[in-house]
Amino acid sequence: MEEGLPDAQLFAVRVTDGHFEDIIHFLMIGTEPDGYIVQQKKELVVRVADFSVIVGHLYKMGTDEML
Repeated sequence: MEEGLPDAQLFAVRVTDGHFEDIIHFLMIGTEPDGYIVQQKKELVVRVADFSVIVGHLYKMGTDEML
């Protein structure tokens, strides 16, 4: 168990490719990746609304309001 989240329980693990790199970048740095046009920036802001980075790990808020 990771010390940063002592009461956390693991419900699911999903292995992904680089699909979430732009979301992680935006949440960690606060800027969109280079080369994004205005429409891509708007879409990214909408997509990151359900995500959080906690202790270096990406979590998504589920429909049941659980990370």
